[in-house]
Amino acid sequence: MQRSFKTAIVLLCVVCSAGLSGCADSLYPRLPDLGGTSSNLLTPQQQEQTIKDLTTEQRTHGAEAAKTIEAR
Repeated sequence: MQRSFKTAIVLLCVVCSAGLSGCADSLYPRLPDLGGTSSNLLTPQQQEQTIKDLTTEQRTHGAEAAKTIEAR
């Protein structure tokens, strides 16, 4: 009984130490600093143009996909 209790405690310690070793800060990459990204943002006009371009591309892609499916 005592031997199984000691074995269980040792096993618990091994599992806990393995789990805690994964929490080290050095193993994970640092998140990028997003404080300086304001200069790279699109102007309202650029945003509108980009949205129009993406919408057109989406419609074109959808129409091409429909033609491809119908051709089969």
